[in-house]
Amino acid sequence: MPDSLSRRPKETVAELIRRHRRPLPAPQPDLETFRARAVAICSAEVAHRGRDFQRVERALGLRFDRWLEPDCEQLGQFPHEAHAGAALVWLSHLQTHESRKRTPWNGVPFRSWREDERAAWLTKRRALWSGFLRQVERYRSARGKF
Repeated sequence: MPDSLSRRPKETVAELIRRHRRPLPAPQPDLETFRARAVAICSAEVAHRGRDFQRVERALGLRFDRWLEPDCEQLGQFPHEAHAGAALVWLSHLQTHESRKRTPWNGVPFRSWREDERAAWLTKRRALWSGFLRQVERYRSARGKF
């Protein structure tokens, strides 16, 4: 019987890592808002991806130079982890955009913006919120139940 740590013929490093990875048990945070729940779950998935990758890296005796390969933790990641990471990127853009309304860099409060500026801000916010929701939905479908 072959050793489970040995590479199979024509198996890539990503496939080897994925074979040894374990998904995070489905988190069930007790938070009221959808946004807070999605952030908690997606953050937990991304943190787990990093911890589990390091566990597998040690178990297989692999070494990745984080300076030369900063995205090495994405090797062997599960599809739902990729969508969780993408959702957090969309959320980061959304929060940055929303901060422009709350803390105006030009010193003009939102209510004093011209109508076309407010309309453009709302249009962009809808697009960013839609992207965030789309990635959370992709996470849900890849994960199973949210």
